[in-house]
Amino acid sequence: VWVMTQESWFRRIWGLITPELIYLAICYLIDIAAAGYWAFSMAGDYSQSNMDAFVTALSDKLIKYAMVLQSAAAFFSILILLRMYFKDYKKRRFVFDRKGTAPGWWLILIPIGVFVSLAGNLLINVSDLAAMSEGFEQSQQMLFSGPLAAQIIGIGVIIPICEELIYRGLIFMRLRQYCNVNLAIGISALLFAAFHGNIVQGIYAFVTGILFAYVYEKYGSLKAPMIVHISANLMSLGLACLNYTFESRMKVLVVGVIAAVICLAFVWVMDKHVSAKRIYLKQAEASEA
Repeated sequence: VWVMTQESWFRRIWGLITPELIYLAICYLIDIAAAGYWAFSMAGDYSQSNMDAFVTALSDKLIKYAMVLQSAAAFFSILILLRMYFKDYKKRRFVFDRKGTAPGWWLILIPIGVFVSLAGNLLINVSDLAAMSEGFEQSQQMLFSGPLAAQIIGIGVIIPICEELIYRGLIFMRLRQYCNVNLAIGISALLFAAFHGNIVQGIYAFVTGILFAYVYEKYGSLKAPMIVHISANLMSLGLACLNYTFESRMKVLVVGVIAAVICLAFVWVMDKHVSAKRIYLKQAEASEA
């Protein structure tokens, strides 16, 4: 594996956290801008002696539109992250040969995303983790807020694309310059989990982060984990809208395990038929000579 020996450890670590910091900074700026706008527009409705009610109303407004604000931050982040991604792409010392991947094998990524989401949501539901994590309940309330159309566009498309650019397109691929694929997958999945800020989403993000990075490595294209991630998020959104219920925890467990087995079966089939070859440029130049 080629290693970027000319870079210091500080530059390597900084390169891994920069994409996250950019996204967080844009989220913060948009939240501040929205809070400032609403505070100015609502100020006339509250007297100085009623500041507690004003703060509560402003907080409720931010929670209500939290998903819309995050989607906007993700959209503007994509514009910056794409430039970083293509800049990294030009510096890569390898290319992917994807000639062996038939177009039909891209479709298998959709059920992989659907069933990993179904399994994750059901198994979390049957466990006691959700009840133990106050941060999870708050994040779910904020995530599934706003109009349904905005949720579909934001949660289903914009945010997954942004997160894939950060954690697979930039962080994972930068790690692949320094270490082997297994370590790169593990570290990128850990960072993806830590970003979610609570144990429930963290566990789910770690598992799916491993899957997304593995799919990226197999297909050699960032479009692959994007398809899986978008499919998974749309499935989660669908489950939230349906507000599914089961008569017993055992049924939830059984359906969740079945969904996990089906997902693994699709991954196994994909693994047997899809494999993008990583060709290092020095090796390609030597073969041409």
